[in-house]
Amino acid sequence: MKKVKVLVVEDSALMRRIIGDIIRDHNELDLLATARDGVDALNKIKSYKPDVVTMDLEMPRLGGLETLKRIMTETPLPVIMISSHTSVGSESTLKALDAGAVDFIAKPDLGSSAESVDELKNVLPQKIIAASTAKVSLVSTSQITSPEKIDDRSGPFVHRHKTARAILAIGASTGGPKALEAVFKVLPADFPAAILLSQHMPPGFTLSFAQRLNMISPLQVKEAKDGDPLLAGQALVAPGGFHMVVKKGLVHLDSGPKVNYVRPSIDVMLESLADCEQRLMVVIMTGMGKDGAEGARILKEKKPGTIFMAQSPSTSLIPSMPDALIKNVVNVIEVPLARLAAEADRSIRVIA
Repeated sequence: MKKVKVLVVEDSALMRRIIGDIIRDHNELDLLATARDGVDALNKIKSYKPDVVTMDLEMPRLGGLETLKRIMTETPLPVIMISSHTSVGSESTLKALDAGAVDFIAKPDLGSSAESVDELKNVLPQKIIAASTAKVSLVSTSQITSPEKIDDRSGPFVHRHKTARAILAIGASTGGPKALEAVFKVLPADFPAAILLSQHMPPGFTLSFAQRLNMISPLQVKEAKDGDPLLAGQALVAPGGFHMVVKKGLVHLDSGPKVNYVRPSIDVMLESLADCEQRLMVVIMTGMGKDGAEGARILKEKKPGTIFMAQSPSTSLIPSMPDALIKNVVNVIEVPLARLAAEADRSIRVIA
């Protein structure tokens, strides 16, 4: 079995050792070398030719974001960012994902407990293995198809205060932030459904992500709060660390056990929609694993008429999640990222 060759870039000697030990102890990974900063990293990428790079955001001489941009320009390869939980760290992480990073993982708080290090041990190898299969050059977002303008009444806040008659439930993981930005930029202001979005992200990152989507989208996008109503033209993002479920027409946040190793889980969100009054459309986008496939299967049985759409695997950074939906549910509509917003808008208007 060919191992995934990894370069670890980290200015903290302790974190270099922790991450290095996790990689050494995994039988599918090979630690090629470590680097202390971006300058060192660029030199070692040329020398060692790694399959995947893990990289700290904050480093001396040449920081993580600047180094990433150089990598993507000079020798494009999968990069996983190691980010702090701070608001500055979350904003920098989103910029890194926009600049071409495949994924990120939150840096453990070494002063609090061993639990966060255990989380790193469990999650980091999975992310590295998935990243090694990522397509670092995908569909140009400049080619995204915008939905057609329906009529002259479209504009900001057209539906904002109306209770939604339909729900668009979106699930995404690795590669999701950048793909979702491409979709939300062009969804029209008169979008007639409520949007529920579960994107795999740890606590501390989803607020910045929701704010970023809100800035670029004609829709109102916010991090979900317990008791939020379902309003047409509004998108609610599941907070990191909570499952987002719907009960009696309202959103509730659930801190129960992780499902598919994640919280928020797409499966949990979808299963909660089986008894809702609204018509449903489900979209599963790029990501590793199979979260969303089982929840979609349950909806297929319990809520006939639900529309299922998958980002086409060929345009997904990691195709595992849309592949799992396609295999688990019949009559899934496969749509390239460039047409996803337009097709979702067209289909939701049929049922809204």
